[in-house]
Amino acid sequence: MSFLSVMTQGVDYREYRWGRSRQVFRGPKPDLRRPYVACIGGSETYGRFASDPWPSRLQQNVGTTCANWGTPGAGASFFLKDPVLLEACSNARACIVSVMSAHVVSNRLYSVFTRRNARLRSVSDMLRALYPEVDFDQFRFVLNMLATLHRVSADRFKVVEVELREAWHARMKELLTDIETPTILFWCSDSSPDEDGRMIPLPARDLTPSFVDRQMVERLRPHADFYVEYVASTEAAEGERMPGRKPPEVARRLPSHAMHAEAADLLAQPVEQLLGHRML
Repeated sequence: MSFLSVMTQGVDYREYRWGRSRQVFRGPKPDLRRPYVACIGGSETYGRFASDPWPSRLQQNVGTTCANWGTPGAGASFFLKDPVLLEACSNARACIVSVMSAHVVSNRLYSVFTRRNARLRSVSDMLRALYPEVDFDQFRFVLNMLATLHRVSADRFKVVEVELREAWHARMKELLTDIETPTILFWCSDSSPDEDGRMIPLPARDLTPSFVDRQMVERLRPHADFYVEYVASTEAAEGERMPGRKPPEVARRLPSHAMHAEAADLLAQPVEQLLGHRML
């Protein structure tokens, strides 16, 4: 096995390919012959621009391998479509499932690419009929399309919102149900699910996970063994993201180093409870 040692803005991700799709994940590659905790989600789990993301910090806290299978921009369907990865999650002592964004899930109005969930693959006749004045060929990314649709007609966008909610719930519920080990549903953000504007495209861009609110979380919670909600402190949210340099704009929407540390500390107790041993 050879690592794809990738350096981005001074962070070595030590990426490797694994799973049915040979997807790239953040290293080091975990030893699955020993007991481990699976961690899946989007950019906040992968730890883009972070030298020590919360799964690795959690591993230090609980003394058990925490496999980081977070993938930037991933939605629930990304994990559902990789049976090798899904089996690995089921074989873990516990699986932490981050709350992922809703717009990156295929639904009856549009579909996204299997591995690059933020990219728009196609739109349905239903959506074209709902917005006949919109040229859908101009869009490559889902978020840009949603922003345009809301700007054209906020009233008609309510139909889109309902579809986002229902498709997200169905896929997240399926993911939690298909993972055959105790699960922790994990909200990791610098904003609360109660924040206003979570279902409006432009504010939602900065309110990650995007297009997910309290109502959706509460509806999903019964399908997980635990629910852990981490909303960053003001100090942590404004904390350092890239030491010694000004971070790019995209980095400012991702967890800071302090947020990763706080998230790992908050997760330690429920993980310890599932593992059945005291922290080392």
